[in-house]
Amino acid sequence: MSNEPERPSHEELLERQAFQLRLLDAMRRSDDAEDILAAAAQLLGEHLAAGRCGFATISEDGTRAYLDADWSSSLPSLAGETRVLDSFGPEIIAELRLGRTLAVSDSDIDPRTRAFAEGWRTIGSRALLVCPIFREGRLDSVLYVHDASPRVWTGRESLQVQDVALRTRDAVDRARSEVALRSSELRYRSLFNSIDAGFCVVEVVFDDDGKASDYRFIEVNDSFEAYTGIAEAPGRWMREIAPAHEQHWFDLYGRVAKTGISERIELPARQLADRWYAVQAYRVDDPARHHVAVLFTDLTVRRRTERALERSREELELAVRAAELGRFDYRPREGTLTWDDRCRELFGLSPGVSVSYETAFLAGLHPEDRDRADRAVAASLDPDGSHHFEVEYRTIGIEDGELRHISAHGLAFFDGRAPVRLIGTVQDVTSDREANAALRETGERLRLAGRATNDAVWDWDLRADLVNWNEALTHAYGHAPETVAPTGEWWLAQIHPDDATRIHDSIFQVIAGQDTDWSDEYRFRRADGSYADVLDRGYVIRDEAGRPQRMVGAMQDVSARKAVERQLEEERRRLHDEVVETAAERDRAEEALRQSQKMEAVGQLTGGLAHDFNNLLAGISGALEMMQTRIAQGRTGELEKYSTAAQGAVRRAAALTHRLLAFSRRQTLAPMPTNVDKLVAGIEDMVRRTVGPHVEVQTSSHGGLWSTLVDPNQLENALLNLCINARDAMPDGGLIRISSANVALSAQQAREHDLQPGEYVELSVADTGTGMAREVVARAFDPFFTTKPIGEGTGLGLSMIYGFARQSGGQIDIETEPGCGTTMRLYLPRHATLEASAIMVPVLEGEPAAEQPRRVGRVLVVDDEPTVRMLVVEVVEELGYRVLEAQDGPSAIRVIDSGQPIDLLVTDVGLPGGMNGRQIADAALTRLPSLKVLFITGYAEQAVMGSGQLAKNMAIMTKPFAMDALADRIREIADQP
Repeated sequence: MSNEPERPSHEELLERQAFQLRLLDAMRRSDDAEDILAAAAQLLGEHLAAGRCGFATISEDGTRAYLDADWSSSLPSLAGETRVLDSFGPEIIAELRLGRTLAVSDSDIDPRTRAFAEGWRTIGSRALLVCPIFREGRLDSVLYVHDASPRVWTGRESLQVQDVALRTRDAVDRARSEVALRSSELRYRSLFNSIDAGFCVVEVVFDDDGKASDYRFIEVNDSFEAYTGIAEAPGRWMREIAPAHEQHWFDLYGRVAKTGISERIELPARQLADRWYAVQAYRVDDPARHHVAVLFTDLTVRRRTERALERSREELELAVRAAELGRFDYRPREGTLTWDDRCRELFGLSPGVSVSYETAFLAGLHPEDRDRADRAVAASLDPDGSHHFEVEYRTIGIEDGELRHISAHGLAFFDGRAPVRLIGTVQDVTSDREANAALRETGERLRLAGRATNDAVWDWDLRADLVNWNEALTHAYGHAPETVAPTGEWWLAQIHPDDATRIHDSIFQVIAGQDTDWSDEYRFRRADGSYADVLDRGYVIRDEAGRPQRMVGAMQDVSARKAVERQLEEERRRLHDEVVETAAERDRAEEALRQSQKMEAVGQLTGGLAHDFNNLLAGISGALEMMQTRIAQGRTGELEKYSTAAQGAVRRAAALTHRLLAFSRRQTLAPMPTNVDKLVAGIEDMVRRTVGPHVEVQTSSHGGLWSTLVDPNQLENALLNLCINARDAMPDGGLIRISSANVALSAQQAREHDLQPGEYVELSVADTGTGMAREVVARAFDPFFTTKPIGEGTGLGLSMIYGFARQSGGQIDIETEPGCGTTMRLYLPRHATLEASAIMVPVLEGEPAAEQPRRVGRVLVVDDEPTVRMLVVEVVEELGYRVLEAQDGPSAIRVIDSGQPIDLLVTDVGLPGGMNGRQIADAALTRLPSLKVLFITGYAEQAVMGSGQLAKNMAIMTKPFAMDALADRIREIADQP
């Protein structure tokens, strides 16, 4: 059990105060001593959750206990019983007679009760807490708390039991006194005027709401005026005497007057010289007269004293707690020693452990300090001495063995010359003593370290501007002590001029601020005038207010390290320059390699072109020479075969340029919404005839296939080329599978195909042929690259398909494995309009045209090539039109501005003179809105196509073309509404 409670929490304080309020309220509600005892026992038992709680009166001879009031919950009641005290153990009864509160955690094992366990079993108790109550110096009664099971009682519980015992004793005494007072009131009424207390009888009046509003003095005793300061009170109303008198006085007398229940209370009366009164009020005379007798005493002095004492106690308690002091009380006459738990802790004892002067105090002292401390106690108890106890000693924990340094202070009290009490406090000063010892040890170590190190250790007293250096300032930097001024100014003067301002600002910024650590690097002058590179570190020591007091630090010579760092920096710069030069040489080599690769690619392209066009030109040139020879010979009947051969070579040249334009994405396209499944179905028979009977062709369509905006003729050519390549990869026959599907490419998938994320139509051609090696796939789309034997392929097929796909906003992809076949996938963007239901069918060129009627109108022909312009003019004139000619843009504009009517404009796209064909057409349409336009071009100029669509009154033809095809196209445009 702990005699000294730990500091209670806020919630525990509130709970304790609430219990005390309930206890006081119960005591004030009753004037009967037995009721007060019963109420106090019940409240305390419930609050401590005990098995039994009650009061017992001790017989005059001190041998028996009469159980007056007994509350019980889990234990049987003992009310009305008589018990022999020694049957519970004479040791504990002896402690009660000495005035000590008794705490037994387990009666079966406690040495004081173990031998009398049977007596405790008869009342069902294993744990008990008993507080003695003394009257007139003798043990009069006890307050007991029992529990059926072992229980460790806390210090707070012990104090609470003591508090309840004292309050109950006072309340019972007061109740019994009041009973005696009432019984003798009439008999001693005549004495009221002679007693030292105030007395009066008042008449209470009530307002319409039944609330006491005033009272009139009917009778007062002789002491009344002295206690209240009110003269000639009889007949006067209180509101007249003190208008601001507290309402609680009126309420008190009103309750008593109405209920007839007497009340005893202490209340303030601020209007009566700020007095406090202990008041007993009771109804007298006829209840209808609302007369109340009031007996009161002046508590002002006592209350003020109590308030001052309470404040002193609170301040003392706070001071003791804040200082972590232990308290002791030694009574040499009785030979008792009392410690609080903090004092026990400093001697290494558990809370609540019993202590004595010999077994605790002397036993817990360090053997070297025991005699000195004992002599100090004896000196304080010497009546001829100072009566003060002041000593410092060491303790060795009795239970924990820990060494502590203790400072003790006390004061002795005497009865005559006999010492009766020594009270005081003890404080743990271990940390201070250990810190002082450590400081002394550290100081010695620093002194020795300062002598052993090459660092210049300094100590700067900032208040006196006094700097002390160790010996290293001399042997490391050459400054003799007699040449060193012990000031901060001298130190700053030794710093290199280029570093001085920076160091001054940095160190004083730390000193003036709130930081404590400072470090910096600078150059420090040696005694010989040279400079050392140093790393200086310092620490600012401040007082409690944060003001700088001292600064200590050490200056380390880092000159060797700095020299290495400078050398490394120079080497780093040299290596950096070498790396930059090497990188530049590498960049130049890479640029030369790229240029070489470009030239190689251009050489391959031009070589291929030269080879094919030389073959074609040989055919054309030879045919023309033979025609001239036969004409000279007059053999004109043989001209047709040479003309046919020349025309065939021209057509092959046109096809070659068409493929080159497709690869370069500059071919002329006529995109329109196209249903790929219907396009495949339309040329399926042509594919089967082309690949031959030894190759099986399968097609699979996708229900709900999206439309795509492409040139259907070019798509047919691409599909046919892919099927021909598949056939060539299967010399022994095989299977070609043509399929279509809708695909949606995510961002990652689109990046893998070099496309924009979105929806696409996929057209794939798969074969079961030989497949392709990785290096072949890498060059498959290069122009003039072919794996076929010489003379069996131009190497432009796949490059043309690649160019067509990219120009149409799509992509082509190869999936192949040697020996496992190849799948070519063509991705074309979805056309977000109504799905196409028809496919443009190409017009076959070169068929003989039917006899056409001659045309009427005027046509402007614009071309910078005289031969082409001549041929176009002849075709137009053959159709019956009148023809106007221009060789460039400015001359064409002059013809248009001449005012002559023009029905059709036939113009080349690429023209000299600053205007292209599209610009001429746009200028002409502003003047002739109904004008129709036919563009003739060698490739798909962006200036003509714009966003990829031509207006309805415009058309385009790609050079070279047959003259009859030109005539048909002119008729087609002219016949459009």
